[in-house]
Amino acid sequence: MMKRSNVSGLISLLCALLLASCASGGLSPPGSGEAPAIASKAARDTDPLRGDFDPITPGEAADTDRLGATVRWGGGIDRVVFQDGRSCFTMRAARLTPSGRPDWTRESNNERFVACRAGFYDALRFAPFREVTFVGRIDGHTQLDGERVATIEARVVYLFSDCLDIDAATDPQCAYGPVEPGAPPGEP
Repeated sequence: MMKRSNVSGLISLLCALLLASCASGGLSPPGSGEAPAIASKAARDTDPLRGDFDPITPGEAADTDRLGATVRWGGGIDRVVFQDGRSCFTMRAARLTPSGRPDWTRESNNERFVACRAGFYDALRFAPFREVTFVGRIDGHTQLDGERVATIEARVVYLFSDCLDIDAATDPQCAYGPVEPGAPPGEP
């Protein structure tokens, strides 16, 4: 039988280990042989929303000719159209957090832009108001309701709000991250 002082010492040790694990980003999977700090650095280095981007906003790009500028823009979806082998997202722009997530603040000015990428993105999954961030290059302009807006050719389509309605009452399946295009309906 353990003495009371040994039990409280053991509990203190376990609490300290758990706190250290939380502060370092969690425990490594068994057998990974990789320290949590190294795993966290690797995740940051491969983050598709990181990089050097031109600080131009969608509204500024609509008024100027900045073709080829690499940008990271995001916001809420107005609509998605699949045509000629490409999906084009009409977006309401939002300011982005440092990590790239849309941030709807008072400073959001309702600018719009269009982001296109080769391949099929399902309009049901990419429904209106879902938050998406794109990384790509400005490739031109288009007219939306009489307004000139910038267009980008996206290389990253990063969906932030994706809760699939599998069985929402007991097991909602929510995910976020970069999404690759799929096959259009009727194609294998």
